Amino acid sequence: MSNFLQIKRIKMTAGILCAYLTMMIFVACVDQPDLYPFGQCAGPVSANATDISIIYAPYVNNKYVTESDTVKFADFNLYMKITPEVISDVSWISSFPGAAYALSCAQSFNFKNITSIKVSLLAPYGDLKAGTDISNLITINDVMKLSEFKNFDNSLAQYKLTINTQPSNKTQLKTKTILSLKNGTEKVLESTSPVLLTN
Repeated sequence: MSNFLQIKRIKMTAGILCAYLTMMIFVACVDQPDLYPFGQCAGPVSANATDISIIYAPYVNNKYVTESDTVKFADFNLYMKITPEVISDVSWISSFPGAAYALSCAQSFNFKNITSIKVSLLAPYGDLKAGTDISNLITINDVMKLSEFKNFDNSLAQYKLTINTQPSNKTQLKTKTILSLKNGTEKVLESTSPVLLTN
């Protein structure tokens, strides 16, 4: 009887090992040459936006500049960051052994709850008055106007913003950014840039 149980245990163990090996082969097999020999980037995950922030460049002395700094306008850039809250994970295949991804990949997100993002001035900037909606003057990632930007899929949660207006010398860009969400709520951020030198 003990020999029978031992043989049964061996068969069960062998069956489990065969099933695991089959799963490994299923995940690892490809129909074409590997285009990503060091691992492929994982796909985007679904997420909700929970907050928004503005970062000012350049990056000086191991930190981004703030409103207390003074920078040349030619060196000035601003970036908008959206804080994600993941609501789903990537494909179930990615959790299997053998599904490796490149270590250098940045996680991307499909934001599901964003309606729009608008930016207005809190103080005059160049020839623009305080209160002006400048969403149509901001180019996002050098591709399209912020006012036209509606697709928040496959996002790295950070966007480069370019304002197509020349400021006066020694001006600060003071803005109010409104992140409108599909549940009717808004995230409002008031921010002030460094002093901008145009001369």
